[in-house]
Amino acid sequence: MPVTTRSIAQALAILGFVAASGCGSTSDDVAVPVTTEAATAPTTVTEAPATTVPATSTTTTSTTASASTTTTTLPSTLDIDGSPLIEFSVEVDDALTDQFSQAELVAFVVETLSDERSWIGRGAGFRLVDDGGLFTIIVATPTRTDQLCWPLQTNGRFSCARNGWVAINSDRWLGATNSWPADLETYRRYVINHEIGHYILGAGHATCPDVGRRAPVMMQQTKGLGGCIANGWVDP
Repeated sequence: MPVTTRSIAQALAILGFVAASGCGSTSDDVAVPVTTEAATAPTTVTEAPATTVPATSTTTTSTTASASTTTTTLPSTLDIDGSPLIEFSVEVDDALTDQFSQAELVAFVVETLSDERSWIGRGAGFRLVDDGGLFTIIVATPTRTDQLCWPLQTNGRFSCARNGWVAINSDRWLGATNSWPADLETYRRYVINHEIGHYILGAGHATCPDVGRRAPVMMQQTKGLGGCIANGWVDP
């Protein structure tokens, strides 16, 4: 279901701001400055098919006696006409429209990607569009998620970033997992940032650096935390 101009305007009103707003082949567990602008504003980003975005990233790690820091550098090919803005859209599966509104989902996604703790802090940029774009973030039923993620085996449980979709399993969106130790909002931040990390950066999975530390956003937190603390942000 496409995002309508009205729903985007409602979402941005919820957030209280109007700003100038690849395919990874890895699912969560088997899955910027964000600039948004009013839906009526002209599109300035050249569209590119998902297959043209390289699934690569450069990672450097420095370690001290107390902590290690990993920094991911965005591929230079993300610069489109000199601006690292990537168009994306948001959808709710038709079968789920009675459980939550598209405007609420749009608002949450934009709020997440607009936060300095998200990929915005690493130099990425996104622009929300009504329909299409480089990828579409969708909360879908387990069955449809499996279809969108195929041939990845999401098994009715997991989410993925593939084929022009950031497909989030609705069971996870609405209830996280039985073992999730934190609030649902944190899980939702995590799954958005995690899957976009796969899709845009080709970022691989991380592991828990040490007991009691925050889990890296690219850790498969749906599968467990390994002693780490649940975390939804790229740079918390």
